[in-house]
Amino acid sequence: MMKTITKFAMLFCAIVVFISVSGNAHAASMLTLADTGGEPVTVSFDDLANLPATEFYTSTPWTDGVHKFRGVDFNVLFDTYGITADTVRISALNDYSVMVPANVLREDRAILVYQQNDAEMSVREKGPFWVVFPYDSDVRFQTDMYWSYSVWQVKSIDGQN
Repeated sequence: MMKTITKFAMLFCAIVVFISVSGNAHAASMLTLADTGGEPVTVSFDDLANLPATEFYTSTPWTDGVHKFRGVDFNVLFDTYGITADTVRISALNDYSVMVPANVLREDRAILVYQQNDAEMSVREKGPFWVVFPYDSDVRFQTDMYWSYSVWQVKSIDGQN
């Protein structure tokens, strides 16, 4: 009897995990934003998708061919959430992080991507959020420096550093 209960409990747990992982992709897509002196703010996929969107087509070193990217321009993102720091730390789910001058994100037309080719991005597809520059529009974006700024699986943007 105990083996049957144990097997049932394990099956139940597996089903719960499967449902939570395979459910609505953007339900768990959260981003933490913070500026110097302010409290961190958690922003959902829907919060970002409700901001004015920017789209462009570009190739990347990590994908084949040209793709359509849709996301929030960093001017809009920083202005909406009051991020005024000169430098921000962008961190990924795997704890990779990089310090990026805020003016580079603002002036070089980077966007925080939440859709690629009109589809939300899973973690496996570099989502839920990815910093993308219009790489094909200027050769200076095709350098190690800009590629290092192109964080995928973004979990936080921190002006407190």
